[in-house]
Amino acid sequence: MQWIFYLPAILFFISGVPQMIKLLKTKSSEDISISMYLITCLAIIIVVVDAYLNRNTSILVSNLASLLISVINTGLIIKYKRK
Repeated sequence: MQWIFYLPAILFFISGVPQMIKLLKTKSSEDISISMYLITCLAIIIVVVDAYLNRNTSILVSNLASLLISVINTGLIIKYKRK
């Protein structure tokens, strides 16, 4: 039943990649909340640390993939934020 913990990573990937593509195409992040992405990254980091400490590989891998997408999107939001 460990495979069920990979489902959130797949869903997060499905939801995060279109945002990443839009950011790369438009080079604009005016309407995107940076604080929401920073809080999301922090939440995922907490889950990753917990999964690591509890040696739960499926949750660790799943959330590392989610963290990667969140960090990339956060970086793009910061890069393309108009001042």
